[in-house]
Amino acid sequence: MSSQIPSVHDAFFKQVLSDPELAGTFLREHFPPEVTGLLGPEAPQPVPGSFVDEELQQHHSDLIFSVRLNEGGAAFAYVLLEHKSAPDPGARLQLLRYVVRLLTRWYEENDKQLPLPPVLPLLLHHGVRGWKPSCEFANLFGKVPEPLRPYLPSFRHALVDLTSMDDATLSKRVRLRAFLKALKYAQRPDLPRRLYTVLTEAPALGDRDVCWILTYFDKGPVTINFNLMRETLQRLVPERTERIMGWMTQPFYEKGKAEGLAEGEARGEARGKATGTAQALALLLERRFGAIPAAVHERLFAADIASIETWLGRVLDAPDLQSVFSQH
Repeated sequence: MSSQIPSVHDAFFKQVLSDPELAGTFLREHFPPEVTGLLGPEAPQPVPGSFVDEELQQHHSDLIFSVRLNEGGAAFAYVLLEHKSAPDPGARLQLLRYVVRLLTRWYEENDKQLPLPPVLPLLLHHGVRGWKPSCEFANLFGKVPEPLRPYLPSFRHALVDLTSMDDATLSKRVRLRAFLKALKYAQRPDLPRRLYTVLTEAPALGDRDVCWILTYFDKGPVTINFNLMRETLQRLVPERTERIMGWMTQPFYEKGKAEGLAEGEARGEARGKATGTAQALALLLERRFGAIPAAVHERLFAADIASIETWLGRVLDAPDLQSVFSQH
C-alpha cells in the first residue's frame, strides 16, 4: 500500500469524527457501557492541535476531545481517538506517546496543577483483516518476572474493529453508519460488487455526503468504475443521480488528466465547466426567485453547457422562473 493511501483513510476518518455530534454518538455507541454511563450529556469538544511525531505530520490521524463527566474526581476527561487501516502491534506505543504529550501540555498550561485529567484512548480499525494485537500496553513487554510488573507502564485502549462488526451495529444513526460502513469496505477487493449494499443509506443522506463517500472510494486502493457508480445511484436515488454525479465530475477529470487519458480529460473538462456554470446559475435563480424546485435542480445539472449559458443570459431579465427556461 502506498504512503498516499493511509492519508486518504486518515483524512476521511478525521473529517467524519471532527463533527462533535457524530463524535459524541460514536463514543456513546462504542465505549463500554460502564464508561458511557460516566459521560455527561454535552457533545464532546474538539481540542485543537495534534500530538503525532513531526515526521508523521503528513499522515496523522489522532483526534482529541474534551468530554464532561457526571461523576469522579475530575470534571472532565480527554478522549484520544486514533485510526488504523491495518493491524499494528505498535499502536499502543504510539498511543502512549500521544497520552504523555497531551498530559504534559495540560500540566504546563494549567500552572502544573494536580490531579491530571483522565485520558481515554480509543482506537478505530477498518483493515481487511481483523484486529489481533492485544489492547494492553503491558503485554508489549512479553514475559516479565512478576516483581517487575508493578514498575511497567500500564494502560489499555478501547477498540472499535469495524472489520468484525455487522453493518447494522456500526451505528443507530444513519449518517454515522454510512460513513463507518464506507471506512469498513473501502479497502476490500469486493467493494465494487458490494457497492449497492455499502450505499444503502444514500436515500437518507444529503448529496454532499454521498459525493463525499464516493470521492473517498475513488481516491482509495480499490478501483470503482465511473459507470458502476452511476448505475448504483440510479437504483438508490434516481432523481438525484445526475446532481451527485455532477459533483463527482471534477475528481474524475483530475484522475483522467493524471493518467493522460485525453478523451477522459476533454469529457471531464466539459462536464466540470457545465457543473460550475450550473452551480452559479442555481445561486442566481435562488437569489431572484427564492428556493427552486428539485426538478429544476435536476434539469440544471443534467444540461449541456450551451443550454446553461443560454439560461444564464435570461436570468436577470426574466419576470419569473418559468421564463428563464422558455424558448420565447
